[in-house]
Amino acid sequence: MLIKGKEIEYLYVCIRKLWLFHHGIRPEMENQNVLIGMLIGETTFSRREKEIALGEIGVIDWAEFKHGRIHETKKSKCPGDAEIAQTRYYLWWLRKNGANIDTCVIHYPKQKITKELKWGDLMTEDVENDLKRAREIIGLAAPPEFKELKYCRSCAYFEFCIC
Repeated sequence: MLIKGKEIEYLYVCIRKLWLFHHGIRPEMENQNVLIGMLIGETTFSRREKEIALGEIGVIDWAEFKHGRIHETKKSKCPGDAEIAQTRYYLWWLRKNGANIDTCVIHYPKQKITKELKWGDLMTEDVENDLKRAREIIGLAAPPEFKELKYCRSCAYFEFCIC
């Protein structure tokens, strides 16, 4: 079962969202927050070659391969576990596929901050645990029950979940 980077992020945000996304329910393109995030990605670091595909698992925003770094730009207000897990997965995937990448720089342009994630050998176990947990959730016959979280009202899936 192929797990996308976005799904690893959703594993930490909302397991219901993870299940819905994987099963093809995708209201994101109608959500204002998603569109703002896309605009931030398009307008920041405009001189860089962007959107580098990582096979079928996702797309990194840009890279400095000769320096062993990838970059991700995020809309969120502060660094969180979801972004760390997603970028850790990307580092793991790149290294597994022979790339000499050991750092991900996560940019938060609205706050003008960055967070640097350096690869560590213990991260392999974290990624493998994330993949196992994501597969278990995705493999459920029905989506997990709706449980309202503090950020649900700004989520693209909110209308779907409350129906």
